[in-house]
Order: sequence, then structure tokens, then C-alpha cells
Amino acid sequence: MLKSNLTQEGPLAAPAITPDLLSRLRKEDMKQAIVERFSVRAKAKTPRSAVRSGARSPYWQPADDEC
Repeated sequence: MLKSNLTQEGPLAAPAITPDLLSRLRKEDMKQAIVERFSVRAKAKTPRSAVRSGARSPYWQPADDEC
């Protein structure tokens, strides 16, 4: 049911999609994705090795290469 006597109040919710606008939005999205990816990497903590206090047992042997 269409009514021809309706008037539009205010601006449209989104601008019309044009090829130029679409390419610009894609570039902005890619830039934002790169920024987010590297900011997550920077926040990631590096794995720390356990620090042992004292000396190891005299019977300790490193793992064989064959294992």
C-alpha cells in the first residue's frame, strides 16, 4: 500500500551507495583491520619461561632428539 502524499522528514539514514563511496569505505575498513590486528599483537603477552629456584637434580638429563 503506497501513499503518495507522504513527506520525508529529516535526512536519509544512509547516503546513496556509489562506486567511489564503496571503494573509499573498503579502504577505510582495511586500514582499521590492520590497526586492530597489530594492536592485538602488541597487547599479547610473550610467553615467559618458568624460573626455577635452586639447582637441578644431579640425575636430570635433557630430552633425547629421538623422542
